[in-house]
Amino acid sequence: MRRDIDLLLKLPLLASDAICMRIIATPPNVPLPPKDVVIPDWREKFLRGLALPCVILRALSWSAELFEFLVILASMNPTGPVSQTLLRLLISHGNETCVASLRITPPFLLGNLITILGTILRISCYRTLGRYFTFELRVQKPHHKLITNGPYAFVRHPSYTAMILSICSGLLQTLIGKVLIGYWVLTAVAVVLSLFLRIDREDSMLKDNFGKSWDQWRDKVRWRLIPGIY
Repeated sequence: MRRDIDLLLKLPLLASDAICMRIIATPPNVPLPPKDVVIPDWREKFLRGLALPCVILRALSWSAELFEFLVILASMNPTGPVSQTLLRLLISHGNETCVASLRITPPFLLGNLITILGTILRISCYRTLGRYFTFELRVQKPHHKLITNGPYAFVRHPSYTAMILSICSGLLQTLIGKVLIGYWVLTAVAVVLSLFLRIDREDSMLKDNFGKSWDQWRDKVRWRLIPGIY
């Protein structure tokens, strides 16, 4: 009975993780036309080159979460015809062992919490920047404003902090992080590295466009990603 409750409690957590991943990876505004985007240097091209690996990683993560979701539901009524079919299709052997391994664990809870916190931070960035938030690097002339409130009052690149949190948390949560740990780690490291490389370019772009206003903001908000650390 306790195991059943534990498994049922995992269902909303799996759903929340899938929703969070969707929010973090979806642009809040319409993508910019190529003519309005800053001409990409090698750092920007490197980041854009990771688009397909990231899509594959998200698809694998969602597939793993769907697998867990269906197995947990089927295990609640293992004698039912639909449940038996699902379990037979999804699990080749060791049903009880496999189902038991899907219980909530401390690493899973920690990963889920980090994902939710990262998503809340990302949404805050979306709302604070409004129409100025784009996945593409650019300044929307002639009316672009330097936003220094909200999460941008604490670090200069909080949306990257949110993205890094969500990427790293995935390793703790789903089966995909265990089964394809090599692919996950390589993709995660590449994305995090690309974000670090992009920070200098973005700071330089903002400084060129906002001059003293940006200098004052930088002096006030010294940290780029994590207050008191970096």
